[in-house]
Amino acid sequence: MRRNYEALFGAFYEIYFDYKSEKMSDAEAIACTADAYFGVQSRGEMEKAVVYISEGRICLTHSKIFIKAKERIVEALNSLDLHKLQIETTPDEYKDILERRDMVLDEIDNIPVDYSPYTRWYYHEMEKEVKNYFGIIVNEVENKNEMIEKVLERFERECTNTLSENIVVKTTLVELLIRYDIKGKEQFVEIRKELEQFDINDVGEQLTEAEKVDLSIRISNLLMLTGA
Repeated sequence: MRRNYEALFGAFYEIYFDYKSEKMSDAEAIACTADAYFGVQSRGEMEKAVVYISEGRICLTHSKIFIKAKERIVEALNSLDLHKLQIETTPDEYKDILERRDMVLDEIDNIPVDYSPYTRWYYHEMEKEVKNYFGIIVNEVENKNEMIEKVLERFERECTNTLSENIVVKTTLVELLIRYDIKGKEQFVEIRKELEQFDINDVGEQLTEAEKVDLSIRISNLLMLTGA
């Protein structure tokens, strides 16, 4: 039983990091991993415990947790049949599972809750991802006017996924273009126009109220700097 127990924990994490290597957000990667393990938890109490503990532990490393995912994890861990679990595991495994379960249940309330059903990059994570990519290519691209095209190509999937991702990508991109004095291209004008027409209320629950305020200030500053 020990090999299967340890292998299941390892496999869950491996699949999660495989999804992350595909440039997925934390939220999308864990959602895809949970989907990949759908049905595994019904094979036995040990499998149920390992799957939900693994999902919960990964969620503890994220900046937010989707409300329904949190409810599902908490309900599953609180409803474990400890008698069945004890039969299916060794004494050491049983003790280890309970310790891991309790850790997830104790700490999961410390993670801010996301109420939006859209799986996406969160505000500060999206900003950081754009900055990281920009920093990598800025010294590699000879024609700086190609920077806009390359960044938009890299984040095309995110820009078409949700409005919040789209506007954060473009706000961050314009900030970087101004910082590096790269502007004047037609695409720059188009992005600036999109920012000017953007209504912060349209993002709904994709951003928190604090994030909406911060983004609004950033956009207003950009519009003033670029002549609005």
